[in-house]
Amino acid sequence: MTLVAGFLLVLLAGLLQGTFVLPMTLVRKWSWEHTWATFSLLGMFVFNWIITLLLVPQIFKVYAASSSRDLFILALFGVGWGIGAVLFGLGMDKLGMALGYPIIMGLIASLGALIPLLIFFPEAILTSKGLVLLAGTAVVIVGIVLCSMAGARRDPSENKSQSGRSNVFSTGLIIAVLAGILSCLPNVGMAFGKNLTQAAEALGVSQSSSGNTVWALLFTMGCIANLAYCLYLMINKKTLSQYWGQETPRNLGLSAVMALMWIGSFYLYGAGAARLGHWGVVAGWPLFISLSIVTGNLWGLWRGEWQGAAVSARRLLNFGLLVLIAAVIIVALSNSVA
Repeated sequence: MTLVAGFLLVLLAGLLQGTFVLPMTLVRKWSWEHTWATFSLLGMFVFNWIITLLLVPQIFKVYAASSSRDLFILALFGVGWGIGAVLFGLGMDKLGMALGYPIIMGLIASLGALIPLLIFFPEAILTSKGLVLLAGTAVVIVGIVLCSMAGARRDPSENKSQSGRSNVFSTGLIIAVLAGILSCLPNVGMAFGKNLTQAAEALGVSQSSSGNTVWALLFTMGCIANLAYCLYLMINKKTLSQYWGQETPRNLGLSAVMALMWIGSFYLYGAGAARLGHWGVVAGWPLFISLSIVTGNLWGLWRGEWQGAAVSARRLLNFGLLVLIAAVIIVALSNSVA
C-alpha cells in the first residue's frame, strides 16, 4: 500500500510540474515579467517558507549550526539556479510548452545526475554506472537535436519571414539549453548541502524533511535573482503600472495557482519518493520527469502551438519526445548499476 501511495504522489507531482506554466498563458494585460515576478515571489519565497517552517520549525538553528562556507556555496547555487529559472520562463515563452518542456526537462534530468558524479566521484565515470549515465546524456542530446529539427520545420508557410522566425527559434533554443544546464543546480546543491542536512538530522529533523533546509535557502536566493531581473525589465520598459490594472486580481490568482503547482510538485515528489524507498531513484525520478515532459507537451499541443505544422515536423517532435523519455529512463537506471 505504501508503494502504491508513493507512485500516486509521484504521478500527481509530475502532472503538476508539467502543468504549472499553463496558468501563465491565461494571464491578461500583464507583461511576461509581471507574471514571472509574482510567481517567483509566491512560489520560491512565500509558499516555500510556509511549507519549510511547518516541516522544519528549527531551520534557523540548523543554519546557525552550519558553516558560513556551506551557506555561501548554497547561496551561489541558488543565484545560478535563479538565473536558470528566468531562462526557463523566457524559453517557454519563446518556444512554447510543446517544444520548450522536453528540451529543458531532458537536460535537467541528465545533467542533474551527471554533474554531481563528475564533481564528487570523477573516478566513477569509466565504471558501469558512469558509462550508463554518459549514455543517457548522449541520448538526451540526440532527443534535443530531433526536437530542434522539428521546431525548425514547424511553420510551413512561405509567406512569413523565414529569416526572422529562424532567429527567434535559434534564440529560444539557446535560452532553453542554458536554462536546462542552470536549472539542474538544485540537485548539485543538494549534494553540496550534505552538511546542512546532517546538522538538521542532529537537531531531530527527520531524514525525509532535512532536505528542506537546502531548498529554503537555495530557492530564496533564486527568488532574489528572478525578482531583480523582472524589476529591471519593468523599470526599463516603464511598465510597473500594469500591476494596478483591472485584471490584477485575476492575474494574481493565476500566478498563485502557478506557484502552488510548482512548489507543490517538489514536495509531493519528495514525499512519494520517500515512500518508494529504493524505487524512488530507480522508478520515481524517471516517472516524475517523463510525466512532466509528456504533460507539458500535451498542454502545448492542446493550446494549438503546433496547429498547421507540417506532418513531418509533428512526427519528428513526437519521436524526439520518445527519445528524451528513453534518455530519462537510462539516466535513472544508472542509479541501480553497482
